[in-house]
Amino acid sequence: MNLSSFGALPFLWMGWSFYYPYFGFCEGAPFKQEDGITSNAERQSCWEIEEFTVQQECTRCDDYTKKTESECTFSGFVEKINCNHSRRVEYRSCRSATEEELKFWKFEGSMLSFGTVFAILVLFRQRTLDRRAEYKVLQQIEAI
Repeated sequence: MNLSSFGALPFLWMGWSFYYPYFGFCEGAPFKQEDGITSNAERQSCWEIEEFTVQQECTRCDDYTKKTESECTFSGFVEKINCNHSRRVEYRSCRSATEEELKFWKFEGSMLSFGTVFAILVLFRQRTLDRRAEYKVLQQIEAI
């Protein structure tokens, strides 16, 4: 039983199902959630209307806060905002630059490894096809 009889699809599926949970490719979420509320006045935060200063940089939310605070549910990170005119302190969802960079390098590493594996598979397949073609040519020459 050789590998070419199975095709590449089962191997692709096995590889994807093995690596998928570790990389978390589909964890992205939108910053805003539209609930269908018609009134924009009660939906807008102070940082959307006026100038603000960032009191605390983008930090990861803990497990409890991710479930209870709406700002943490979108990206898993939150930053503390102080609005200048109203003097209100609010939290806003943000994306961590280090987390995004880590996801980028995980993606690059997985694509490099997949590319290498498939390049090796192409080389093996090409060699077997060349051997088959050579064998057929030899058989045709012997038949003459």
